[in-house]
Amino acid sequence: MSREAKEAKEKAKREAKEAKEKAKREAKEAKRAKEADEKAKREAEQAAKERAKREAEEAKRAREADEKAKREAEEKIRANLYEGMVKLAIASPVDYGQVRELEGYLCQVQGLRLVLVGGSVEEGVKIVVSAEKPIPLVGILRELPPVEQVVKKGKEIQVTLKAKQ
Repeated sequence: MSREAKEAKEKAKREAKEAKEKAKREAKEAKRAKEADEKAKREAEQAAKERAKREAEEAKRAREADEKAKREAEEKIRANLYEGMVKLAIASPVDYGQVRELEGYLCQVQGLRLVLVGGSVEEGVKIVVSAEKPIPLVGILRELPPVEQVVKKGKEIQVTLKAKQ
């Protein structure tokens, strides 16, 4: 075999070896890339699951907070409902024409009966009403035309009438 043929054979052998090594490196790189892709996919899926879990927990906490707020609002409304005998204290100075006007409006409130109107120099005018069922008496009183201010004071409700013009 000639020298050129040997060199060509060795060159071909080297090139084949280099090509084989290159193919191995590329295969390893492809395998690493595939593993990295799979790892990234697993991490993304895990992150998505964790995010979904966090969002579900946040939604649950928000629902619970909403329910708590609703319960508190209902309790507050119930706390402002009056049933049975309720004393209204009319703040001084009092114009008896306005008291009569207030009596007329109170008689028109559904579920509310006017029981007693009286007073004294020391205590001022008192009106006793009876609510047949729980009603938001403070809110109702605030809406009446002759009423300027309503303040809940213990079991009694203090009513200030508008000044006559």
